Amino acid sequence: MKTFRTQASSLGWAKPRRFSSVARLHVASVPRASLSPTQLVAIPIDGKTVDFSAVLLRDACSCPACVHHSTNQRLFSVADIPRNVSAQLVETNTAQDIVTVTWKNDVPGFDESHQTQLSMTKLRQLRSIGKPTGPEVFPSQALWTTQRLELPDYDYQTYLKDDEMLYDVIKQLRVYGLAFVNNIPGLESSLATIATRMGPIKDTFYGQTWDVRTVPQANNAAYTSSDLGFHTDLLYFNNPPHIQLLHCIQSASTGGASVFADAYRAAVDLFNTDPDAFDTLSTVPVNFHYNHPNDNVYRTTKPVIDLRPLRIGGKVNWGPPFSAPFSNHRDPMEYTEPALSALNRKVEEWHEAAVKLNALLQRQEYLYERKMNHGECVLFDNTRTLHSRRGFDAEDVGKPRWLRGTYVDKDPYHSKFRVLQNKFRETE
Repeated sequence: MKTFRTQASSLGWAKPRRFSSVARLHVASVPRASLSPTQLVAIPIDGKTVDFSAVLLRDACSCPACVHHSTNQRLFSVADIPRNVSAQLVETNTAQDIVTVTWKNDVPGFDESHQTQLSMTKLRQLRSIGKPTGPEVFPSQALWTTQRLELPDYDYQTYLKDDEMLYDVIKQLRVYGLAFVNNIPGLESSLATIATRMGPIKDTFYGQTWDVRTVPQANNAAYTSSDLGFHTDLLYFNNPPHIQLLHCIQSASTGGASVFADAYRAAVDLFNTDPDAFDTLSTVPVNFHYNHPNDNVYRTTKPVIDLRPLRIGGKVNWGPPFSAPFSNHRDPMEYTEPALSALNRKVEEWHEAAVKLNALLQRQEYLYERKMNHGECVLFDNTRTLHSRRGFDAEDVGKPRWLRGTYVDKDPYHSKFRVLQNKFRETE
């Protein structure tokens, strides 16, 4: 490590500059010149003239020459659009609510006959600052306590055959993060049938599906008969699975109830009662690991709370069974105190905040408890709904209690959501 000194008057700092082996890029904010008139396209919308970037509108073209008719994939690159592209002619068809733009200096390979047609709906979307061109219309998430949880059960056979029920289940998972399907045959293959209605199964080192049974010398707390505290599955993955499914093939004769809690609710309540604790849990990195050196070693680091603050839609990473020892995650040269002192302080602050969150999660009004019976399957948002299990009689070991589990990732789940939204033309 080298220390370089310079005069404060020349570069703006008076203290020594320290440079580590990791380069850090600092980009100054440079004022941008306004767009020239030729770079803008003026279009009347709802009685007002709106100026759009010519590149923005050219990029939005979805004609057959720009977007393949069957693959729905782009046939040109936005980088191919010339910097001097401009609108040669703008025509508005008020009867059809369509604007047609003919281009000057178009993308190479497109002749003067090429036109871009944009609906008023599309243009309004582009006008709305911050909105994506294809806005998600997923229903809002409802924070729940036990009294406010709406939890219908869904019939297995209807779920398999009826897309409208499948849509209801997917919406239930979006809104509340928890759903149950019942009347399921006692077949080991039934779980995969339920999962693949939403999307492909996520394969992990546990396999595509896996059994939750009590076994001797268990390598996972789920395979014991003890209480299993609230947690998120596979927290040691960079991207833990989004939807988890557990099919009860056989139920324990004593104990073994499943317990669920809305971590979003707990996180929001923590924010409202103790913003400092919320801030600590949303900023301090926590290490998670799966450490079996002869088989699999997974490690990742993330804060407990990631809710993009309070806009929801993020995730809560709560998994005491998978926690690894704390460590510093900053360059030691950035600290104004010894590294160990900084770690000690960070751990104490984090521990105080974690105790407060855990206390919320143990309150009765947060808990939904259900002893699953043969033929039931629970589906839940693994990044939101924490799950746990009551202990059961040790004499049940190796006997009845048998759950089969699997996962579905976020992307296929959201894809199915969008497909069904289009099918039922629902806007919420």
